[in-house]
Amino acid sequence: MSLLQTRRFRTAKKIQAAAVELAVREGLANVTTEAIARHAGISTRTFFNYYPYKEAALMGPPPDYPPEASEQFIAGTGRLIDDLSVFIEAHLTRFLDEREMVGHILSLSEQDAKLEALRNSAMLARRAQMRGLLHRRLPGSDERVIEILAAAIIAATNAATKDWVSGNRMDFIAAAHENLSLILVAAEMLDKPA
Repeated sequence: MSLLQTRRFRTAKKIQAAAVELAVREGLANVTTEAIARHAGISTRTFFNYYPYKEAALMGPPPDYPPEASEQFIAGTGRLIDDLSVFIEAHLTRFLDEREMVGHILSLSEQDAKLEALRNSAMLARRAQMRGLLHRRLPGSDERVIEILAAAIIAATNAATKDWVSGNRMDFIAAAHENLSLILVAAEMLDKPA
């Protein structure tokens, strides 16, 4: 990222942290954009330069896949599952210091329909990104297979995230690797008699 992009990202994360802290402490319904801006040490006008409303601030900047890791995954020549594991690790490692905040966001989204819709929209966007990466890695592949695989990868990482923030799994990366390997197990189950 350029210096300007880095600065904007840090400000966006600072606003997100302020929004989450206030929502947990005071309840999301009682939090205003003005209060979030004040808590983040910025003007309300600056808040709106980053987020259109408070729920968007809670979600934070889109957690897109890291560009360099994406290109390495696309250019990879190893087994898809192995290259995918390296790629997902590069993606998730960026969030290791945000366990508590991610847990709060998941909890708050269970209580607020607008926030839940935003979270679901973010997962669909990530699935579309994964679909695009898989298309570039596997050109000419059946569109349906790509769609199913992208959905399985997102489901695997989402389940790992939930287990990690709930305390069921302490190692986020290990949980993600294990869940990704379960995609192979699930595929094999389809070929076995009952």
